[in-house]
Amino acid sequence: MQLSGGSPDVPCLTCGKRIFGLQWGTDCPECHAKRGARASRLAGRVALGATFLMALYVWFRVPAEPALGRIYGAIAVLATYVLMRRIVSRIAMEYLPR
Repeated sequence: MQLSGGSPDVPCLTCGKRIFGLQWGTDCPECHAKRGARASRLAGRVALGATFLMALYVWFRVPAEPALGRIYGAIAVLATYVLMRRIVSRIAMEYLPR
């Protein structure tokens, strides 16, 4: 249905609900939020696993004598969590089934 503004009502890619101003081939805000929540849960789990493996590596491979090495190792563990969570979240938003 053509509206007076010239923009059509476009159906959501997932649920089919017609939304004004939505671009073709995209999800409505509710479906996008649901996918985001699923992606966030998956990203949290994967990031925890990767962080655990990184913490084990730092624990066994970095010598305890100079304390600065352990501090850098702890920073690396935290960076691993943050980066893995962001990367997996972006990938999951693209490839999770609709």
